[in-house]
Amino acid sequence: MVCRIKIPGYLKEKTNGETIAELKGETVRECIEALVYRFPDLKGEILDNQGRLLLKWSISINDQIAYASDEMAQPVKEGDLISLLPMIAGG
Repeated sequence: MVCRIKIPGYLKEKTNGETIAELKGETVRECIEALVYRFPDLKGEILDNQGRLLLKWSISINDQIAYASDEMAQPVKEGDLISLLPMIAGG
Protein backbone atom coordinates (compact mmCIF):
# COMPACT_ATOMS: atom_id res chain seq x y z
CA MET A 1 0.00 0.00 0.00
CA VAL A 2 1.13 3.53 -0.67
CA CYS A 3 0.30 5.93 2.13
CA ARG A 4 1.34 9.48 2.89
CA ILE A 5 2.94 10.80 6.05
CA LYS A 6 2.49 14.44 6.98
CA ILE A 7 5.70 15.65 8.60
CA PRO A 8 5.67 18.57 11.05
CA GLY A 9 7.25 21.71 9.62
CA TYR A 10 10.03 21.83 12.19
CA LEU A 11 11.37 18.48 10.90
CA LYS A 12 11.45 19.50 7.23
CA GLU A 13 15.14 20.41 7.49
CA LYS A 14 15.72 16.68 8.02
CA THR A 15 13.52 15.69 5.06
CA ASN A 16 15.00 17.94 2.38
CA GLY A 17 12.06 20.30 2.78
CA GLU A 18 9.38 17.66 2.26
CA THR A 19 6.34 17.96 4.50
CA ILE A 20 4.42 15.04 2.95
CA ALA A 21 6.14 11.83 1.94
CA GLU A 22 4.62 8.93 0.00
CA LEU A 23 5.75 5.56 1.33
CA LYS A 24 4.86 1.89 1.13
CA GLY A 25 3.64 -0.09 4.12
CA GLU A 26 0.80 -2.20 5.47
CA THR A 27 0.82 -0.66 8.97
CA VAL A 28 1.64 2.68 10.56
CA ARG A 29 4.88 1.11 11.84
CA GLU A 30 5.99 0.00 8.37
CA CYS A 31 5.25 3.44 6.93
CA ILE A 32 7.13 5.29 9.68
CA GLU A 33 10.07 2.88 9.42
CA ALA A 34 10.11 3.54 5.65
CA LEU A 35 10.13 7.29 6.38
CA VAL A 36 13.14 6.97 8.70
CA TYR A 37 14.90 4.75 6.15
CA ARG A 38 14.29 7.33 3.44
CA PHE A 39 15.40 10.23 5.66
CA PRO A 40 18.08 8.86 8.03
CA ASP A 41 18.37 12.24 9.81
CA LEU A 42 14.98 11.43 11.38
CA LYS A 43 16.52 8.53 13.32
CA GLY A 44 15.86 9.13 17.00
CA GLU A 45 13.32 11.88 16.26
CA ILE A 46 10.23 9.66 15.93
CA LEU A 47 11.13 6.16 17.16
CA ASP A 48 13.20 5.02 20.11
CA ASN A 49 15.98 2.40 19.90
CA GLN A 50 13.41 -0.40 20.18
CA GLY A 51 11.33 0.97 17.31
CA ARG A 52 8.58 2.33 19.59
CA LEU A 53 6.95 5.68 18.96
CA LEU A 54 8.49 8.34 21.20
CA LEU A 55 6.11 9.67 23.83
CA LYS A 56 6.29 13.15 22.32
CA TRP A 57 4.20 12.00 19.33
CA SER A 58 0.59 11.18 18.65
CA ILE A 59 -0.60 9.61 15.41
CA SER A 60 -3.68 10.34 13.35
CA ILE A 61 -4.86 8.47 10.29
CA ASN A 62 -7.02 10.54 7.94
CA ASP A 63 -7.52 13.12 10.73
CA GLN A 64 -8.73 10.48 13.22
CA ILE A 65 -6.54 10.07 16.30
CA ALA A 66 -5.25 6.50 16.58
CA TYR A 67 -6.13 5.58 20.18
CA ALA A 68 -5.27 1.89 19.99
CA SER A 69 -2.96 0.51 22.67
CA ASP A 70 -0.41 0.15 19.87
CA GLU A 71 -1.19 2.75 17.23
CA MET A 72 1.89 1.59 15.35
CA ALA A 73 0.10 -1.69 14.53
CA GLN A 74 -2.87 0.09 12.93
CA PRO A 75 -3.34 -1.09 9.34
CA VAL A 76 -3.30 1.48 6.56
CA LYS A 77 -5.09 1.54 3.24
CA GLU A 78 -4.00 2.88 -0.11
CA GLY A 79 -3.89 6.68 0.02
CA ASP A 80 -4.24 7.02 3.80
CA LEU A 81 -2.70 10.13 5.37
CA ILE A 82 -0.75 9.50 8.56
CA SER A 83 -0.03 12.67 10.53
CA LEU A 84 2.70 12.98 13.14
CA LEU A 85 1.31 15.24 15.83
CA PRO A 86 3.70 16.62 18.44
CA MET A 87 2.35 16.28 21.97
CA ILE A 88 2.30 19.51 23.90
CA ALA A 89 2.99 19.55 27.61
CA GLY A 90 3.01 22.41 29.99
CA GLY A 91 2.58 23.40 33.51
